[in-house]
Amino acid sequence: MKPRLAISFSGGRSSAVMLNRCLDLYDKTHDICITFANTGCEHEETLRFVDAVDKNFASGRVVWIEAEFHKLGKGPTAKIVDFESASRNGEPFEAAIKKHGIFCTTHPQCTSRLKEEPMISYRRAIGWSKGSYDVAIGIRADEADRRSAMATQRRFIYPLIREGWTKDSVNRFMAQFDWDLKLPSDAYGNCVWCWKKSKRKLYTLANESPDVFDFPARMERDYPESGRVFFRENTPTEQLIENAKNASFRPYRDTIDPHEPRLFEHWEIQGYEDEWDRQSSCGETCEVGAD
Repeated sequence: MKPRLAISFSGGRSSAVMLNRCLDLYDKTHDICITFANTGCEHEETLRFVDAVDKNFASGRVVWIEAEFHKLGKGPTAKIVDFESASRNGEPFEAAIKKHGIFCTTHPQCTSRLKEEPMISYRRAIGWSKGSYDVAIGIRADEADRRSAMATQRRFIYPLIREGWTKDSVNRFMAQFDWDLKLPSDAYGNCVWCWKKSKRKLYTLANESPDVFDFPARMERDYPESGRVFFRENTPTEQLIENAKNASFRPYRDTIDPHEPRLFEHWEIQGYEDEWDRQSSCGETCEVGAD
């Protein structure tokens, strides 16, 4: 039997490059399973990009799944969807909240509930027992500190770290494709309103596209039983939007346009400010193992 490799595709550029490299390196030697877990809160452009990566890099082998939740005592399972049938109004996320309450800094299980556990369930359904395969994750070399402390025990591998890929090299590689990810900026990546994002990104989104916060605001209204709200410092969603309107801050902008490669000395460098640019401890891209 060939060794097994599970590719956890998050839907971003780095994860797409990781998927491509894994297929280049291991497709002839390993049994490979590729999954993308949709939460229903991704940007439409992210879903289009996942579909394009599937067609251009994976020959249609990406399995789109969504978490299905059950009564207490049973973990989430995987529902198979595709680009057309994928949820776009937060349905899987709402089902998770209905069962487990609001996710936040004190209860950060949204990645495990909505992505990791359904992926494991799907692999089990196709005969892959837990521990019988490696899991490839798209963390880059310039964010290597985000590797899971349990990586060895859980058989996580990080091909982009091993090969030295950085955000710049990922962006430049993907820029050659006309189907590259075309989000308005990095601030819109993954779950658009994600509570793990920096204050600068969240405030920029609140001022530019306040409608992206409709879902978390409704969740806080409809599911108050847990007594929790999403955002840092116990800030309700509607208060965050108001705070953004009245705040004086430098809006978030991508510092490098991958479609206009420039020499390093011409890059716009934005200074880091802890109050505005600190992310959650598990970052913003929600790779498996982050929780």
